[in-house]
Amino acid sequence: MKKAIDFLNNITEKDEIVIIFNNDGDGICSCVLLNKFLESSGKKKPYLISQPMPMDKNIIQRVQTGVPHKMIILDIAADQQQNILKKLGGICDILIIDHHQVFKNMNTHNIVHYNPRMEQHDIYKSTSYCVYKICSKITDMAEWLWVAGVGMVSDYNLNDSKDVVKLLKEKYDLEEPLYETKLGRIADMISSTRATNALSCEQMVNIFETSTFEGLEKTKNGEKMEESYNTIKQEMVSLVEDADNNAEKVGKIVFYNIKSKFNLASALSTKVSEKFKNNLVLIYERKGGRVKVSARNQAKNINAGNAMQRAAKIVGGSGGGHEAAAGATVPADEWDKFRDTLVKIVNKG
Repeated sequence: MKKAIDFLNNITEKDEIVIIFNNDGDGICSCVLLNKFLESSGKKKPYLISQPMPMDKNIIQRVQTGVPHKMIILDIAADQQQNILKKLGGICDILIIDHHQVFKNMNTHNIVHYNPRMEQHDIYKSTSYCVYKICSKITDMAEWLWVAGVGMVSDYNLNDSKDVVKLLKEKYDLEEPLYETKLGRIADMISSTRATNALSCEQMVNIFETSTFEGLEKTKNGEKMEESYNTIKQEMVSLVEDADNNAEKVGKIVFYNIKSKFNLASALSTKVSEKFKNNLVLIYERKGGRVKVSARNQAKNINAGNAMQRAAKIVGGSGGGHEAAAGATVPADEWDKFRDTLVKIVNKG
């Protein structure tokens, strides 16, 4: 953490900054927190680039157009894309703040790689939690505690973040589970807005920066997030009912082929996994020549990230994530092989 703090302290008022952040609730909220920190420190407004995980290969070209002095990568396992990271490191100094499984320690002379899993491999602290704690070592971030809370709740697992959970409960008079409070509603607004594509992730960052915990819906464009929330809420009721009737259970795995005009695989996998906590729940959908998979395992008795990575690699796809939440993208014509491989990995013994 000290190296991350030093990196932020060493950013000058003249430095051009790029922030690359994961396009989910945790990534968006960690970006908001870092933006507010930079603003309070009198630094230049950063150029924002939202990215999926893994990052798009064109990210290098996008960064090069701005010629930044400093780059900060949030909530993305950049150590899984070492070739891209090395090229980005040739452009400027980099700070990575992440919480996914560590593949390689990427700390070098101009790359600072912070991940709490380097010290304890099974710890689970969201990137929003990490950014809030790091920035709070330098300046008072209490005004933006609620944003940290939304990011933490977006990533669902709060077992190793009890100190900030305590602060949230005290400041906003909340009860656990936090997912059932307004923090959870706002987290659902983010995922709903991503599903409807009503706003970009960068636009949502801007909404949060100009909002308060009580007034998000009244902030400019906040009504679009609320509209998306109501639309997706209705769609999710229909999908959960269909999954109840048509999901296929194979040993310890539950498969469900989602069919929706909205991008809801991730949100649905979380919902369905609540009913199958000891199983690995896979929600999948075909998109063009690929099949995209979202996986969850609430009990963490099956390592979802490891299983996704191993099975996807065998069929020439990509996969990974956490013990409890993971994803994969595989060639559509290799789906049957991926499925069979996964069944063997998870159900062996």
